Amino acid sequence: MPAKSSSKNAIGFPPTLLGDAPFRLLILGDSEPWLALDKPAGVGMRAFPWDEKPDIDAALNLQLQEAKPELMRTGASLFGSVYYLDPEISGVAVFAKNRDSLAELRNRFGSGECRFKFLFIAGRHDDLEVEFRADAPLLPHRVKPKMIPSTAKGKKSFTDFRKLDESKLGWALWEARTDFFRPHQVRAHAATHGIPVLGDTVYGGPVAPTVRQLQPRARRSDLDKSVYQGLAIHLSRAELFAGEPDSAIESHLPKQLSLLLKRLGLTSEA
Repeated sequence: MPAKSSSKNAIGFPPTLLGDAPFRLLILGDSEPWLALDKPAGVGMRAFPWDEKPDIDAALNLQLQEAKPELMRTGASLFGSVYYLDPEISGVAVFAKNRDSLAELRNRFGSGECRFKFLFIAGRHDDLEVEFRADAPLLPHRVKPKMIPSTAKGKKSFTDFRKLDESKLGWALWEARTDFFRPHQVRAHAATHGIPVLGDTVYGGPVAPTVRQLQPRARRSDLDKSVYQGLAIHLSRAELFAGEPDSAIESHLPKQLSLLLKRLGLTSEA
């Protein structure tokens, strides 16, 4: 069993490593072959052609080379991300601790032997089934940093969607599950079926409502301010061995996303 997380069980990143501000990422799990961190939105997981954000992969390895005590205590000889997660998405980020475990875990991920659960908010769509599978093959756009459906040249991709809740305000909370995900997969598949993620300008997602829209009678100076910034999507659970609960790593919804759910009249089971 991996070590349980606590408020004091975290890895620090000084300014410039992950951006201008210092970061301290909670450890969600720590075992001999891997380390799982709670990744915030706006931080890269590893270098990728579409991204300009600093990434955790590089920051971890730099501090390991500098013999930072809290990283030396993990017993790692290197750090390598097991999968790619969009910088805009928060949640479970898993890093192998040595070359052998990196090869094994990436092979397991690439073979669809892991399992992942995302939660996201979208505009209400009453014509969709409560549960459905998206299976459009996906292909990187020739110019834009996005994925597009392509039956001719796209690679096989599968995402299972389930609606968890919907509100009278016109919003819905969805769960997306997959055994293997490509860059932007959940976002692209959601958009293909008419439920793009709230805040996702790349795939035509709706903008977050303003304070005025949610509280018409409020008397505040920030009435026209959006109640949420960024994408309303979170990787809440990863199973490194699909179907084995002991291998599950979970991440609670970030505070701001949890608050957004309440403001939109939605309830999460996560």
